[in-house]
Amino acid sequence: MSEPLILSLPSATLVFGLDWFPLIGARADRLGMRIARRHRSTHCVLAGDAAGSVGVLTLKAGRQHKNVLHSAAQNVAVLFASGTMALLMEVGAAGHWLVAVHEGAVVARTDRFYPSRLAAEEVLAELRLAYPQLRILGAPGAPGVPDMAAIEAASSAATQLRRIAGWRPFFPWPVQCFALALVLVLLVPAAWRALRPDRAVAAGPAQEDPAQAWRDAISRSAQGRLVHGLQGTRTLLEAFYELPVNMGGWRLLQAECAPHGAQWHCQARYERRETGASNQSLLENIRVDWKVEFASLDHADASWRIAAGGIPLAHRRPADSRENERRFFSALQGLRAGFAQLRVGKTLPLPIPAPLDGQGRPIARPAHLPAYASRSLQIVGPLRSAGLLLPHLSFIAWNKAMLTLREVNAPGARDSGLTLTLQGVLYESENPAVP
Repeated sequence: MSEPLILSLPSATLVFGLDWFPLIGARADRLGMRIARRHRSTHCVLAGDAAGSVGVLTLKAGRQHKNVLHSAAQNVAVLFASGTMALLMEVGAAGHWLVAVHEGAVVARTDRFYPSRLAAEEVLAELRLAYPQLRILGAPGAPGVPDMAAIEAASSAATQLRRIAGWRPFFPWPVQCFALALVLVLLVPAAWRALRPDRAVAAGPAQEDPAQAWRDAISRSAQGRLVHGLQGTRTLLEAFYELPVNMGGWRLLQAECAPHGAQWHCQARYERRETGASNQSLLENIRVDWKVEFASLDHADASWRIAAGGIPLAHRRPADSRENERRFFSALQGLRAGFAQLRVGKTLPLPIPAPLDGQGRPIARPAHLPAYASRSLQIVGPLRSAGLLLPHLSFIAWNKAMLTLREVNAPGARDSGLTLTLQGVLYESENPAVP
């Protein structure tokens, strides 16, 4: 990351260009401070115990400021505490500053400068995929762009950067090295005599921090899970939309896609329907990226791969079960008339392998530790209705997608010749209640 910009204004000193990390669960202040120390930061900012993100900053010794510092991005979060907003503005010679906030929390990988507006708009396009409800300040239907004076005026104790206490060397580095070498010369022989095998005393294993061990396990589990969301689902649907139904006398029967890492592995089955159809007539019409295998004289299977567009779950901040029951379920109820089936299962905690202590024994999970949960999801309906789902799929990962072509006597709103079946999971934030 580039050097942060520190801007001294009449009533406040603003800092641009912090690194931001999402916070999930209670006691955000402790988790935020732990993240800041892990990154060896000199300052951090988070707005209270319920903060949704923490910003960290590392200032070199020569750049330490006596003035109170405020995060410009956190000021924007204060100004737009609800909804999902993005601000793109030019800040002098520093370039175009882009920051996005979601429900009062600064979004990770924003609060950055870009050399041109075009470069920043490319990042905005990626943000829209992760946050379909994103509004650009100053765009039609969105609030206006705040000027620097308004951002400055939002400075308060909630946006102030905290100085992180840490050890600072009193002597120059060469003197430290000489002192360390002298200590080693004097102490190593004595330590060896004290720790000889015949005098060594068996020491007990180092004590594990159960909460931190479980947080690391939860993070690893989430990192290995991909959320397809809007972009991945759109890529999948486009693959189905582009499938030819009739090709060289062959007719589509069924197509299926399943995720494998960062790709969709897809397969379509075709049946020879016309008398003049042949293997050659099919091969002359297939796409260049298809691999075709002929299962019999009358059936052929075409396979191909496309990018899945998934994002690691650890990079997202899902809603909890109550929020989904209020908003996501309401959205599905509004779409119910366009689908044959819309089924959502009960919330279940995400299975996480228990971390082990130094003796190889499982560490008990601390009570009320926030993690992730999921619900099973199955959707069946006409392919034409699938586009209605896109604005509501931010935290969904698909396990299987199947398109079936069949004869329908009376197509309707919930039934058609092209039937799409989607099976997957909806991820949620699991926040156990504190007694």
